[in-house]
Amino acid sequence: MAFNHKSPEIVVGGSYNGSLSFFDTRMGNSEGVIKPFKTTILEKSHHDPVYNVEWTAIGKTGSEVVSSSTDGRLLWWDYKEGTGQTPTDQLILNEEFPDVNGDPKTKVLGATSLCYSAEAGPLKYLIGTEQGFIMQAQKRKNIEIQMKYGTEGGKHHGPVYSLTRNPLHSKYFLSVGDWSAKIWTEELKSPIMQTRYHSSYLTDGCWSNTRPGLFFLSRIDGFLDVWDFYYRQNECAYSQKISDSPLTSISVQSNMIAIGDAEGTVSITKLSSNLHEIANKEKEVMQTIFEREFRREKNLEIAKKLS
Repeated sequence: MAFNHKSPEIVVGGSYNGSLSFFDTRMGNSEGVIKPFKTTILEKSHHDPVYNVEWTAIGKTGSEVVSSSTDGRLLWWDYKEGTGQTPTDQLILNEEFPDVNGDPKTKVLGATSLCYSAEAGPLKYLIGTEQGFIMQAQKRKNIEIQMKYGTEGGKHHGPVYSLTRNPLHSKYFLSVGDWSAKIWTEELKSPIMQTRYHSSYLTDGCWSNTRPGLFFLSRIDGFLDVWDFYYRQNECAYSQKISDSPLTSISVQSNMIAIGDAEGTVSITKLSSNLHEIANKEKEVMQTIFEREFRREKNLEIAKKLS
């Protein structure tokens, strides 16, 4: 689910049956039950569960939303345009590969994560797939895939469960999947940094929205890991047992963090000052670290092509 940025009383939710529903929090009955004022037509919606939904910054009304699903499609909707129950645009995530005879074949990549940030570009979309690849799409007059990440090495060994852009350096983004988290730049097809492999499968992750060098990871064994690349990149800075059940989702806002688990419990924790207060010149130092790792990977890529 996601709150509208311009009209926070409007909420959109994606469903297991592939449809989207729009809610107005002002329209609850006496028992506090809020029913959707609009639901997309099932036959025109996704054919698999909706895994992500994001409001876009296109237009003045702020009524456009994009959704992704493992049916291999991104669908754009506008609840104020027409009936608002059918998609206005779609992108099919195709990949071409040769068959045993060398003839081209096409398969569809299921989308398991989606990242949209107006600061990084109101027409840009990052998509994580079931196959471990990441793609960047551009939506202008036509919608097209501009970049595929991980195709030349560094992809995840399974679905990409989370994609988030760095809050202060938006061309760098974090992906979470298998047993590791990776940091990428828009300009390279391979990751520039990554964590060591954890002992347990990772389920979600996000950057601190106040510190550009710090991010959080949730694990299937119930632990929350904190990585602080401003101080060190080779080991986890802090690990905390949160639940006896697998952790499934995580969200952070300033000095508070919310963690959901597979039993339906949400744990809200206050962070210590060193986990949310930005250090002196941390923004500049992280920019230097990112650029250093980018140049290193770029040089390795050039050397590989020349060999």
